[in-house]
Amino acid sequence: MKKGLILGLLVAGGSAAYYLLKRLELKVSENDDITFVKIEDDEEEVGYSADVNEISELYPYLSKKFIEKVYGQTDKLEADYPDDTLVEIKHYASFGVDTDVKAFVTLMDEKAYEVSYVGEEEKDVILVKKFFSEKGRIVSEIFNVANQVNLIGGIYTGYEVLEQ
Repeated sequence: MKKGLILGLLVAGGSAAYYLLKRLELKVSENDDITFVKIEDDEEEVGYSADVNEISELYPYLSKKFIEKVYGQTDKLEADYPDDTLVEIKHYASFGVDTDVKAFVTLMDEKAYEVSYVGEEEKDVILVKKFFSEKGRIVSEIFNVANQVNLIGGIYTGYEVLEQ
């Protein structure tokens, strides 16, 4: 069951390429030898499952704690919303003054999300998407949107899944 989720997450392989570029620095020595050097220390790997560590490589802007929490709900979400159930997922995000929230909204609108602003300042948004559930899709959806929000400096504040 969890293997299906991993396969679904691999679709987001483009994020993995960015992750590798972020984590490795190309360094050329005097002899023109190429070596790779880690830029940052790895988070403490002890305590996180192999699945969480693998998912964190696909979504570099998400903390392992967040991934573990959402991933831990996979079985419940799949039981509550079996395959081919029409679901609506609402994502909640907040953006600061320096964030280009309009560009984010345009991008998400192009990806078939209904977007609405909360408040007059237009810094908090609700993203809504309807789709038919399938194994791993809901969790993958949460990871994808949360990663995009965090990428541009926003704060992913939560989600809500409803059956239609």
